[in-house]
Amino acid sequence: MSQAQTKIIEELFASLGRMSWESFVKNRLPLLNLPLDVLEVLRSGQIEYTKARAIARIPDEKTRKQLLEDAKVLNLSLSEIKPKIQEIEQQSKSETPSLKDLADDTFRRLKKSQVWDDPKKKAKVEKLLAQLKALIEEDNPK
Repeated sequence: MSQAQTKIIEELFASLGRMSWESFVKNRLPLLNLPLDVLEVLRSGQIEYTKARAIARIPDEKTRKQLLEDAKVLNLSLSEIKPKIQEIEQQSKSETPSLKDLADDTFRRLKKSQVWDDPKKKAKVEKLLAQLKALIEEDNPK
C-alpha cells in the first residue's frame, strides 16, 4: 500500500477508536484462517475471538467441535477453556498410534515423497522393502 492509503486506514481506525490498525492486523485479521467450524461460531457471536483462537489450536475436528459446543452451551471462560485444551493436548501426546496405523501412514507418505528421485534413497527404500517382504513371508510361507 502507498503511504497515503496507509494513512487513510490508520485515520479510519483512529476515528473508530476501538483499536489500532496494527492491533487489527496482529489480532483480528488472522481469525480468517481459523477452521470453518470455529469461524462460523465466532461470526455468529456465540463466542469471543480469544476463545475461538484457543479452541482452534485443537487439530482433531471432532474434539474441537465438542469443546466448541461446550464453550457455547456452558458459557465457558477462557480460563476454563485453557485447562481443557491442555488436557486434550496431553491425551493426544500420550496416545501412541497402533503399529498398523503407523505402517499405513508411513506407506502413504512414502508414496507421496520424493525418495524415488534420489538414487541413494531409492536404494535404501528397496532394501527396507525387501526386509519387510522377507519378514512377512517368514510368518506366511507360500
